[in-house]
Amino acid sequence: MLHDNEKKTIYYNNAIIKVYDIPIFYFPKLSHPDPTVDRRSGFLPPSYTDTKNLGSGFSLPYYWAINKDRDLTFTNKIFVNENPLFLGQYRQAFKDSDLNLDFGYTDGYKKNTATKASGDKSHLFTNFVKNFKFKNDSKGSLKIKTQTVSNDKYLKLYRIKTDLIDYNEEVLENSIDFTYESDDLFFGFNSSAHETLKENYNDKYEYILPEITLDKSLVNNNIIGNIDLQTNLNIHNYDTNKTSRFLVNDFNWSFKEFNLKNGLNSKILGNIKNVNYDSKNIDNYKKSTTNELFGAIGLLNEFNLEKKIKGFADQYLTPKFLLRYAPGNMRKEIDGTRLNAADLFSLNRLDNINNFENGLNATIGFDYEIDGKNNDFSFTGGQIINNKENKKMAPITSLDEKVSDFVGNSSLNLNDKIELNYDFLIDQNYKELNYSEVGAGLNLNPVKIDFSYLQESKHVGDNEYFKSKINFEKNENTSFSFETKRNLITNSSEYYNLSYEYLNDCLRAGLVYRREFYNDSELEPENSLMFKITLVPFGQLDSPSINK
Repeated sequence: MLHDNEKKTIYYNNAIIKVYDIPIFYFPKLSHPDPTVDRRSGFLPPSYTDTKNLGSGFSLPYYWAINKDRDLTFTNKIFVNENPLFLGQYRQAFKDSDLNLDFGYTDGYKKNTATKASGDKSHLFTNFVKNFKFKNDSKGSLKIKTQTVSNDKYLKLYRIKTDLIDYNEEVLENSIDFTYESDDLFFGFNSSAHETLKENYNDKYEYILPEITLDKSLVNNNIIGNIDLQTNLNIHNYDTNKTSRFLVNDFNWSFKEFNLKNGLNSKILGNIKNVNYDSKNIDNYKKSTTNELFGAIGLLNEFNLEKKIKGFADQYLTPKFLLRYAPGNMRKEIDGTRLNAADLFSLNRLDNINNFENGLNATIGFDYEIDGKNNDFSFTGGQIINNKENKKMAPITSLDEKVSDFVGNSSLNLNDKIELNYDFLIDQNYKELNYSEVGAGLNLNPVKIDFSYLQESKHVGDNEYFKSKINFEKNENTSFSFETKRNLITNSSEYYNLSYEYLNDCLRAGLVYRREFYNDSELEPENSLMFKITLVPFGQLDSPSINK
């Protein structure tokens, strides 16, 4: 080994990399910049791949430090049985802005079949971000994003994953986004087009041209409290011929709190929503230009109770009661989301900003917390009681019934070793679980276990799965891990990973086995067994994966 101080380069002759005295890689000639060099043009470590869909392949990236403010990484992926893939990543930094380009091209399959369509494949992803600073500490940003592919399965087929691309994503986005923020004002402008890469979609495209949001603090004093105005303009086109144009104005009022000596806190809440719209070919919306006015008023009461005994954990109990009334009618909600603890004491529990939950109802619930020196526990629970059934609410919310599901959320931490989280929905009869999600983390050094279980039934959904991850660190240099996800409804595994890793000051080596269960058009399910090695400080090498 020779260290050239003038060139700031370390040279090797006949270098052998060993793991447990077993030779893994041999390099007749090898060199890399010394640690004082931030960036330099040159070849990066090669990689070898072997997949069921493309066969064996080899790639050798080249990094070009064009200037201090820009660089380019070019990669040529050569396959034994398929045409090569050419990839490039260009990065440039400007004053208060950054530009990233990611592009690729291949002639496609050499031999075409019923599932392997002919034709070349390519992609172009760009991302530009510009930051602004204005007077009075206000600030803004401009973001421009483009994403284009010539083939729906191209990214997954070649498993392209970079700073701009994740082949697991199934929606492309082309958008312009601008925001401005000051102490009492927020302005946002967004215009975007989305394309889904999933199969069996009637229309792959969706457009928002544009969406404008204005949030302004109008009043903030001790006499009448806080009043905010939020204005939203949205023009939406989807499913080819469905179009909606909305202008929504929201006035939110929060009166000052009344704090009594006995621990009772009361607050008056108010909301007025003005919705102006016209639509085309959309159910539940009028076809002519329409102006609608919604509103709600509520009284929120909280009773703060504390229990502190020397030598014991502090306990806090806060019963809550919200009385809410919203006159008028609402449009029928077809879609929705399940009720959760954050929604219980809100005046409007709809994700849809263009609609408003009406009726007279009350929310009864409480927060409970134990704050100990070495452990803590928290629980939030509550239920909504409507004056009468509201069949215009989506069934998944359970707010279409007179009495909603009982919502519960809890977390428990014990001695920095055990962490438990539990979210649930109990049917109004208090006998059946409609939703249950359990998460647990166990740190039993040297073994760490994480698992989660989710179950949905009845109006919430039809889903049940179990995910787990076990990690064993034999010492600071060696670790084993196993990860899996199993669908309990179909009684089948979606994936599982098994890996071994060795780490020291200059080497990270691992053996990874992965089984993926999918069959999607051109893509076939496969097993893979691969050896990975990372040489510090100059990169990673992958062995060919053994597939079945």
